[in-house]
Amino acid sequence: MEAEEEIVMTAAKRNGSAIMRLERVNHSEIDFKKVHHVAGGPYKGILINKAATDLNTVEASEGRLEFLAYMVDEDHNNEAIQDYWTLRFWFQGNADGMTKKKTFTDYFQELMNPTNFPKNYIGFIKKALVVLRSYPVIKRVDLEVNQTTEPPPEESLPPIKSFTTVFTPAVYTYQLLPEIPIQNKTFITFMLKAAGDAHIALSAVYSELERKTWEITIGAENNTKSTIKEGAMGQVKIEALTLNILTNDDFRYFWISWAENHIEVGRGAQYGYGRFLHWYVPPNKQFNVNCLGVSTDKVSRGQWEFAEILDPEEEFGKQARKKKLKKSLIWLAKKQRILQCLEDSYPNTIPVSNLLKLCKVKLADTTTAAVMLNDLQNKGFIKEVEKGFWMRIQSGGADTKDEVQIVKNIPRLTSQEQPTIAVITSLYCEKLAVDALIDNKTTFVKYKTEGESQVYSVGRIGRHKIVSTKLSKDASSPENSKISTENSVTRLLGTFSKVQHVFLVGVGGSVPDYDDASKHVRLGDIVVSLPPKERSCLYVHCQKVEHTVRTDEFKFNVKHWACADDSLQKVAEKIRKVTDSSSDTERPWDIYLEEASERLKAEESSFHRPFINTDRLYYTNPDGTVVEVQHPSGDTNYIEGRTNIRFGAISNGMNIAKDGKLRKTFARLYGIKAYDLDTDAILESLEGNRNESFLIIRGIADYADGSRKEWQPYSSMAAAAYMKTLIMAL
Repeated sequence: MEAEEEIVMTAAKRNGSAIMRLERVNHSEIDFKKVHHVAGGPYKGILINKAATDLNTVEASEGRLEFLAYMVDEDHNNEAIQDYWTLRFWFQGNADGMTKKKTFTDYFQELMNPTNFPKNYIGFIKKALVVLRSYPVIKRVDLEVNQTTEPPPEESLPPIKSFTTVFTPAVYTYQLLPEIPIQNKTFITFMLKAAGDAHIALSAVYSELERKTWEITIGAENNTKSTIKEGAMGQVKIEALTLNILTNDDFRYFWISWAENHIEVGRGAQYGYGRFLHWYVPPNKQFNVNCLGVSTDKVSRGQWEFAEILDPEEEFGKQARKKKLKKSLIWLAKKQRILQCLEDSYPNTIPVSNLLKLCKVKLADTTTAAVMLNDLQNKGFIKEVEKGFWMRIQSGGADTKDEVQIVKNIPRLTSQEQPTIAVITSLYCEKLAVDALIDNKTTFVKYKTEGESQVYSVGRIGRHKIVSTKLSKDASSPENSKISTENSVTRLLGTFSKVQHVFLVGVGGSVPDYDDASKHVRLGDIVVSLPPKERSCLYVHCQKVEHTVRTDEFKFNVKHWACADDSLQKVAEKIRKVTDSSSDTERPWDIYLEEASERLKAEESSFHRPFINTDRLYYTNPDGTVVEVQHPSGDTNYIEGRTNIRFGAISNGMNIAKDGKLRKTFARLYGIKAYDLDTDAILESLEGNRNESFLIIRGIADYADGSRKEWQPYSSMAAAAYMKTLIMAL
């Protein structure tokens, strides 16, 4: 709750009912002449008004819960009293229907928690006020209580009725209602108040209303007839004369059934009676109903009420809470999986059908998944760039001068604007880390729903013009990913023809040294492709491994790359000599690491350095036992948690990185300090495009090939910090 808001309670009587209104009111709007008590201490922020003769008329509520409560009157021989309670809810802000439904259900669940349930009316009202402070989305709650003479049920608890109210404007635009669960149902009942042209869509796919949809219209053509159509605004399959079936003055009950592929519509609260529409769906048109949408036309606005019966034990008991917690954790994991898939594909889009398949979302859960997609879109993480096609969205960063533009064509740059340095990344966190250290940048995203998209961020580091890009990954086809990588690099060098130097910045896996601490590479350290003088190759790709069983020897078929122009390697060597000469020498990458960390605070991924106890290294003994290795000590320059720079060749870890014996043998043979994935495809393209100057910088994320996600953001940031150090020294 914001500081200028207070929760004000006003009690009144209306038609024999007692009503307590709990409302958020701006401090400046409170009439203190009406205030009876201002709470303090733990209840600060709660005000109690004097009793009112009546409450101000407000708009219709957006949600409602009704239940029976049984009280014992200790002053009258423990006589049982039965009350009928109604809780009405209003909301503030732009929360969607799903959020509103969850909010008032959670509020009610916390209010009715049996572990601290109040013993009397006063305690109940006090708890309602205190709990409301934790739900800032709720603007107002009305608690209405009526005494009833109905006999209490002898065994089971009475059901709780939940009502969801939906308002539709006088415009033919569907409101999809994921908050009304219909997946495992075959009929719904509802109340409706409208002058005519009320539309209900029963659909198989969330937001897809043109196909696999049945549209029921009640009160069409000036409230004279009703119809069933195939698809929104589709062909009429059946119609019936229904004169004045709707009214704008009162609610009227209706029911709709789709059991056994028979679409039936009836009037009245009792399902199965008063049918006025019926259509049998032919076999080639049948589908499962998963979502619901409603609309009214230009004739009238509409007010809809959908009721749901909740079992107290099933909805609010201990097992229910465990079930909801488990479900929320599952969907949290699915949310991360959705983001991961879109980040891997970025800047390419993913059709929603493919996205749900990649994230293993069941058909019955498509509505919930669609709500999650919309929620992620509202938060600015993703975007539906075209109907059914989703893309991860890169923010402009902390600097307000930075911007992201989605364009059809990459703008032409003048000769003076052309960058001379290109930075290539493969992971989304790598791209964010690099861009955090580029000043005054503009990001251009050229997307296609079919084919390859491109993303280029153009800006400055020091006096140098920089362009950064990210390569898309296709998890389902490594071969397609390789082709896409080669094409993307060719397109990068073709679009920015003045690029002289290329940096490959990202994560990798360390080759640890168990004996010599000065050569040891730990998580968070940086490996730069600067091999010893006796070796000239910067990158070695293992194409094939042959093993001779008799001699237990390995033969490696490799391809390696080196630079004709060693300008970048010379600068790296110069920085190395300066920093190695004294432990007190300023380490610029530490400064840039802090700079990037500050700029990346608002990102969904955490770029903080993981705890040091997550840096675990294991070794398999000849007898098969696995033991944890104690990291070597003795390097006087080594400080715990400090980012150290190591130099050596880098290799592709696809074939050998996960085999301890292979990776150790290969590393010793070729002077390998780190393994990564897929870099050979980038180097193939650089070679084909006659690029003569490149450098590979890898932040260490694990002891394999860099695929450990926990350390990837921080290690990407460390690699980017060293990249900026080198560019500033060029």
